[in-house]
Amino acid sequence: MIALYLGIALLLAIAVFFVLLAVRRHAPADADNQLHRSAQRGFYRQRQTELAADRDAGLIEDNQYQELVRELDRQLVAESATEEPSKQRVGQRSLIVILAMALPLLAVLLYGQLGYHLDLQLRSLQREIVEHGIDEVRWQRYQDLVADILARRPESGEHLVMMATLFRQQGDFAGALPYYQRLEALYPNDADVLAQLAQARYLLNGRQVDEQTQALLNRAFAINPQQATALGVLGIDAFAAGRYSEALTYWQSLLQVLPPNSAEAGVIAGGIAESKRLAMAAGDLQGLAVTVAVNADLGPTPAGVLFVVAKSADGSPMPVAAMRLPLSAASDQKWPVTVYLTDSDVIRQGKVLADFPELVVSAHISLAGTAIRRAGDWLAEPVNLGADTEASSIALTINAIQAAK
Repeated sequence: MIALYLGIALLLAIAVFFVLLAVRRHAPADADNQLHRSAQRGFYRQRQTELAADRDAGLIEDNQYQELVRELDRQLVAESATEEPSKQRVGQRSLIVILAMALPLLAVLLYGQLGYHLDLQLRSLQREIVEHGIDEVRWQRYQDLVADILARRPESGEHLVMMATLFRQQGDFAGALPYYQRLEALYPNDADVLAQLAQARYLLNGRQVDEQTQALLNRAFAINPQQATALGVLGIDAFAAGRYSEALTYWQSLLQVLPPNSAEAGVIAGGIAESKRLAMAAGDLQGLAVTVAVNADLGPTPAGVLFVVAKSADGSPMPVAAMRLPLSAASDQKWPVTVYLTDSDVIRQGKVLADFPELVVSAHISLAGTAIRRAGDWLAEPVNLGADTEASSIALTINAIQAAK
């Protein structure tokens, strides 16, 4: 608030400075004009006296006297007319002075009326929350401040997002819903807003996608086919309904837009693996379960990414299918792990696993997170699956380290 008051004082000081400057500049001119008007009136009276004396002395006749008086009057009127712009300038200067004083005051009043001083308090509270965390008292202060701001500026999208996000983060989707609805009215073509509103409705509706929620999701997808929240909601809904292949499609699309090594990506990767397992068990999806273990003699597992790759035995360098699994910290990673290579993972367009009579399946842990093996990566011995092999699962053991070339 100190910064606000200093800013107001500075504005007023600037306004006063310009007012005083204008007054000082035009004060001498006003004095000169006053002297000129006095001289005009004196000359007029003197000339009238002289003309009357000339008439009385017989130097001019009455008709000449009347003509000269009229001429004198015309001169006085003409000279007086030239003073009007000066008077107008005085009026204009007065208007400028009034405006110079009024505008800062108007700005201050408008600033207070729209609640911008509350934004300063809100930022201060946000810093306090970052430093000390949020408790019931701070949360209530936060709500009151934002509610006051929104009462003054109901179309402030920034503050609507603040409230919706905080309610959502606390799991209070009923509290978040009205803010998302107001955001939808303001931003009807924002895919993120539509998807988050759909998610709030989905969770409040007992994790059911009703017609209105589906319509919101459809609108979000029409704007952004890779909208992460919408993909997550539909994936969860399909999985809960036992539509595992459908859930797999949504979650695989979602995984492509998430940061590769993020916690969210790890959760979705786990959901993908479970969807594959259940879809394969139901006979809805063809694939291969690959169980990967690590030889304990190699020591603690390094941080990195596990790649499981299937290639055609004809020597083509392009993989047939591949899986990428970020690993947990060495102390948390559980071995063995099982990944599933399915028809949905086939890289070659229009192909399925059954189109390749013989496959070579390998696994390695990449320290750099890349599919290409480098020095220091941990390797498993590849396994060949021939045309006469009917196994639906295989096991690989990582037991070697890539040597430097």
